Amino acid sequence: MIREAGLDALEYAAVYGLRISEEKAAALGALAEENQITMSMHAAYYISLASKSNEIRNRSKERLVAGLRLAPLMRVKRIVFHAGGYCGLAPEDAYKVVRDSLKEVLAAVGRRGKGALLAPETAGKLGAFGSVEELVKLCTEVDGLIPTIDWAHLHARTQGQVDNKDSYLRVLDAFERALGDRFVDNMHFHVSGIEYSQAGEKAHRPLGHKWGPDILPLLQIVIEVGYRPTFISETPNPIHGALYTKLLLDELEKSTQ
Repeated sequence: MIREAGLDALEYAAVYGLRISEEKAAALGALAEENQITMSMHAAYYISLASKSNEIRNRSKERLVAGLRLAPLMRVKRIVFHAGGYCGLAPEDAYKVVRDSLKEVLAAVGRRGKGALLAPETAGKLGAFGSVEELVKLCTEVDGLIPTIDWAHLHARTQGQVDNKDSYLRVLDAFERALGDRFVDNMHFHVSGIEYSQAGEKAHRPLGHKWGPDILPLLQIVIEVGYRPTFISETPNPIHGALYTKLLLDELEKSTQ
């Protein structure tokens, strides 16, 4: 169905836990390879690396380890995840806990991950770990990480300020200056509309004119600079969102020829 729709990327949703056997994981990976589908995985929503509970922190780390170990079978190259809330810690203290937890995860997996990257995602809620500054620093200090930019989350987190060419460029420049080719060669973007409040993200919405952010300036940058990101739609109907994004990209490419 994905290839029939003209799409070439899939993010496997393990958002309520990784419930797939090794046999099925290998079958999925073989199909992805046969159809030249770029595979990523979204880890469980309830990961909380800065939790006050040692049990929750340990389970969170175990979920990431499990994903990294299955990644080679599924041909998954990155595991997208939310680090969780600050859990009452000052942001700088939460940062240290998250950073050290991820180092432990990567050390536990070692070479068994076979090149799969952990991809912490920009967060939409102001009380959650995942600002641009936090992810830039985290990915700089920990090998094996690459950021996932959810543009709708940033739009919500900044109360609507990520919505034009200059604001998109500032975010891209921050990551590219810090991470260089490691970022450029592994760009992974989530797109959707979003509804938000003063606390940040409330709900994902369809792409288009009713809900921000406007992704057209972002797509213009991608075409003009020559970036090659993977786009994942996180709209309520992800196939429709992906096709909408692809249509805009195709039209922009035609206009430059």
